[in-house]
Amino acid sequence: MNKREGVEIFIPRNAANQDPNFYAAVNGTNYVLPRGKSSTVPPEAAAEIERARAAEEAMYAARDALKTPAE
Repeated sequence: MNKREGVEIFIPRNAANQDPNFYAAVNGTNYVLPRGKSSTVPPEAAAEIERARAAEEAMYAARDALKTPAE
């Protein structure tokens, strides 16, 4: 893939009372991506957005595990 080619990513929707956009900053460039739609971004931005989403999912999983009563 050419460095200039974009990568299509999908940002899932949030709860109705949360921001309808996803904000990301990579190497000094800011991205405002609409939730619930696909967007095309540079490969380095796509990698960072995926890393951030995976970290968020891990945080929610850890939080939910703490809520579960011990056996």
